[in-house]
Amino acid sequence: MKYNFNLENDIVSLKYKDKEFSFKVNVKLISEMQGIVMEARKKMLMDIAKTGQSIKDLTIETRENGKVYYDNSNKLELEKIYQEELTIDFFNKKCEEYFNMDLATLMNDIGLETEDEGAKFSNDFISYMSGNIPSRSTNKS
Repeated sequence: MKYNFNLENDIVSLKYKDKEFSFKVNVKLISEMQGIVMEARKKMLMDIAKTGQSIKDLTIETRENGKVYYDNSNKLELEKIYQEELTIDFFNKKCEEYFNMDLATLMNDIGLETEDEGAKFSNDFISYMSGNIPSRSTNKS
């Protein structure tokens, strides 16, 4: 067992090696997590506007057989990049707040060595932060 998350009475605890950390899940935390998507969109739109473009410039319009088709994949891909950046920043801040170290240092301290182990830990952390328990405890890896 490399680590174990547990949620009881809105308190999430993380145990690994001989260390234990805990934090409270509350409406403010969940609201902050939900705000990442909106904040990413806002930042993206502001950055696009700074270049003199608009969101419409990311949409590819094609016409076939008298019909107009819109491809928003460029906008969605750019939005995804902004969301990933803000999500990483958010979780690094929360790791520093809860565990007194950034996410990469925490995963290294736990002993997570592969990308899959890191991804699983990140998903577990996100689930517990939002109050969604993936299983009663996570002690795989």
